[in-house]
Amino acid sequence: MAAACRGWRCLGQLPWRLRAAGQAAGGGLLRAQSRGYCLPFGTGRYARARALKGSRMLVGAAFALGGTVGLFQTLQHPLEAQEHLAEQQAAKLPAGSLELTLYQYKTCPFCSKVRAFLDYHGVPYEIVEVNPVMRKEIKFSSYRKVPILLANAGNTLQLNDSSVIISAIKTYLVSRKKSLEEILSFYPPMKAVNERGKEVTEYGNKYWLMLDEMETQHVYPIKEARVEEITWRKWADDWLVHLISPNVYRTPREALASFDYIVHEGNFGTVEGFFAKYVGAVAMFFISKRLKSRHHLQDNVREDLYKAANDWVKAVGKHRPFMGGSQPNLADLAVYGVLRVMEGLEAYDDMMTHTKIQPWYHRMEKAIGEAEITNWQLQQPPY
Repeated sequence: MAAACRGWRCLGQLPWRLRAAGQAAGGGLLRAQSRGYCLPFGTGRYARARALKGSRMLVGAAFALGGTVGLFQTLQHPLEAQEHLAEQQAAKLPAGSLELTLYQYKTCPFCSKVRAFLDYHGVPYEIVEVNPVMRKEIKFSSYRKVPILLANAGNTLQLNDSSVIISAIKTYLVSRKKSLEEILSFYPPMKAVNERGKEVTEYGNKYWLMLDEMETQHVYPIKEARVEEITWRKWADDWLVHLISPNVYRTPREALASFDYIVHEGNFGTVEGFFAKYVGAVAMFFISKRLKSRHHLQDNVREDLYKAANDWVKAVGKHRPFMGGSQPNLADLAVYGVLRVMEGLEAYDDMMTHTKIQPWYHRMEKAIGEAEITNWQLQQPPY
C-alpha cells in the first residue's frame, strides 16, 4: 500500500459516485480508509497555511477529524530541553539550504506524520492545502496523491510518499555529504499491482536511511534499533492507518458527530452544510463497513484499535519513554501522526480510556511541544 493520501482522494471520488446514485451533493467521501487522511494539527510555528476554499471543498473538509495539540508542559524539565536543544542544533538545516512546501489534505494521517516529523526536527516549511475534488494545486505533478513535498535547493525537487519524504529528509539532516538529489536516487519509484489488481507506484527502500557506517552507528547505536524502527514504521502504514475510518464512522451517531465538527469548522452555506453533514455522514457510515470487511476487522472494530494501541505500548516497553529511547524515533513519530487525527472524537477518547497508550501519547505531545519551543529559540537572532 502506498503511504500516501491518494485514497483520501475518496474526497474527490464520492461526488461522482453519489451522483450516479442520484445523490448529487454527497461530495468526496469514498474509499476514505484505503489510504489515510490528514488534519489541521501540528503544522509548526513556521508553517504558513494557505487554505484554498470554495464550494467544491464541501467534502474536502470531510476528514478534518482532529483537534490541535498545543505546547504541553514544554518548560517543565529544563535539563531535558537543553539536551534536546543541543540535538536540534546538530541536526539543524543550514541557513537557506532548503525551502520546503508541503502539499497535503489536512486530515490525511500520512500528511499528519510528515508534519509531526518536520515539526519535531525543526524543519521550516509552508503548507498548501489541496482541494481533494479538483486537486488543481498539484496539477504540476503526474503523481496525484498527497503528501507531496517540494524542496527548493537551487533547483526544485519533488518528494512523493510520506515514508520516502521522512526517510530522505532525515538522511539529509544526518548526512551532509550527500545532496538531496543524490539521496532521492536511492528511493526509486516502481510500478506494482495491488491486491485489487490496480497499478500503483511503490518506492524501494522507503523505510531506510541512506547513511554510511559512521552515520548509521550515530543514529542506531544498537543494530537491532534500525530493524525495530523499520518494522513499526511499516506497521503504521500497513495496519494502523486502516483502523481509523472504521472507528471514526463506526455508528451513525459517531459519523454524524464527525461531520458536525467538519461543518462547524468549515466555511459552508446552509445547503452545503446540510449535505456535508447528513449525506456525508450516511455515506461514510456505510463505506466504513466495506472497509471493515476489506481489512478483516472484528465486528467490534474498537477491539482492533485497542489491540493495536496496546501492541504498540508493549513494543515500546516499560523501561524507555519512546521506542527511540530518550527521544522519539521515526516509528514514534509515525504512530503518533496517524493516531492524532482522531483527537476530539469518541474513538480517540475510547482508545485513551481502554488502552495503556495515554502516557506514551502525552510524552509525544510534550516532546513535539518542547521541540517547537526549542526550534523557535534557534531561529531567534543573537543579542
